[in-house]
Amino acid sequence: MPISLTLLAAVGILYIVFGTIVGAARGKTKTNIGLGDDKRLLLANRAHGNLTEWAPMALMLIAAMEYLGASTAMLTSLAVGYFITRILHSVGILKESEKPHPFRVIGAVGNLIVIAWGSIYVGLYAGAF
Repeated sequence: MPISLTLLAAVGILYIVFGTIVGAARGKTKTNIGLGDDKRLLLANRAHGNLTEWAPMALMLIAAMEYLGASTAMLTSLAVGYFITRILHSVGILKESEKPHPFRVIGAVGNLIVIAWGSIYVGLYAGAF
């Protein structure tokens, strides 16, 4: 399962990066608990939180697809695409102002595509559909 494990490691690095961004924002705003009133901390927290909310499902689905024998090309495309969309989404959140940043939208759509693709693939393989 080298593709899903590589993606797992890469997403783990993203967790660290975005967690560090939250920690730095907490230090700058002197906010130990909660989000305070600073929008930078709120946005950093949401970039990290959204990754935490969505990544486990995508990682499990891609790992399941690899276990079930999906092609290397399909798995690599999904894994690379997922990693790129997660970065875009988080950067889009961090750069957000009055309306959603285009990177956030592209990242959110990419995230949904990967999870939908994986869900359908695994569901079809399992005979659920």
